[in-house]
Amino acid sequence: MNLALCAFAVASGGALGALARYALASRLDEKFGFFPLGTFCANMLSSFALGIFMGLSNAGESSPLFDFFAQTGFCATLSTFSALAFQIASMLEKKRLAEAFAYALATFLSGVLLFAAAANIFSFRA
Repeated sequence: MNLALCAFAVASGGALGALARYALASRLDEKFGFFPLGTFCANMLSSFALGIFMGLSNAGESSPLFDFFAQTGFCATLSTFSALAFQIASMLEKKRLAEAFAYALATFLSGVLLFAAAANIFSFRA
């Protein structure tokens, strides 16, 4: 496969994922000051979408080029570990220990469950 085409697919997917993450975070994080809902939604959407894309890929229903675009580009930039880490650190700094723990746990558990559910649903061939 052409390396330049793969790089373009990753960059294109990455640009769309980053724009989607920015839109979610800018619209939702400020509305719920006690909980960074935008980042949480971006991470959950990315987990679910990655499960769908990997399930389709494992079932042979997607091309390698689409996998680069969707999985490596879009989902990788839609999710944001750095924002999650910063938000948890800010909560800890403000002594909001229960909120930090709940946010971290909810993000991890929900993300894994959404990924697993999507991967299982979309890995079956019709």
